[in-house]
Amino acid sequence: MGDLKMVWVDLEMTGLDVDSCVILEVGCIVTGDDLKPLAEYGAAVQQPPEALAGMNDFVRDMHTRSGLLRRVQESSVTLDQAEQAVLDIVMKYAKPREAVMAGNSIHQDRRFLARYMPRLDAYLHYRQVDVSSLKVLANAWYPNLPKFEKKKEHTAVSDIRESLAELKYYRDHLFKP
Repeated sequence: MGDLKMVWVDLEMTGLDVDSCVILEVGCIVTGDDLKPLAEYGAAVQQPPEALAGMNDFVRDMHTRSGLLRRVQESSVTLDQAEQAVLDIVMKYAKPREAVMAGNSIHQDRRFLARYMPRLDAYLHYRQVDVSSLKVLANAWYPNLPKFEKKKEHTAVSDIRESLAELKYYRDHLFKP
């Protein structure tokens, strides 16, 4: 295997609008191209009650069931602290603009990073590994391939672990020497 480092990032937010919604949870796992974890971080991010008030019922219910809203209310971790913690991990394994961001449907997470965690966003390479792209292609080109089943726990680190498992599944079933 090569020297590629992947920074798996998943964010849980109050919604999808980057201008009006905020980050509630940050998860990060750094792997090599062998997909073996090298480091992991996860934290609920404190947010004021007014930031939580704008959530729609679907999002509020999802984050209540997962326990995230309770963890956010109890958290003392600021967004800046979470960004610095992830940066510290990434800097240990990769030089600036060397590691690629990875995850599922990460365009949305990347938009939130650009807006709320710009130092981390700038440190990562512009290339990305989006597992959802492989899912689309697998469904189109290999319709008989059994679907990868997710648990959908909707916590940042558990979502990353599922994305890692999904990429391993596609690697084993689609990418054969």
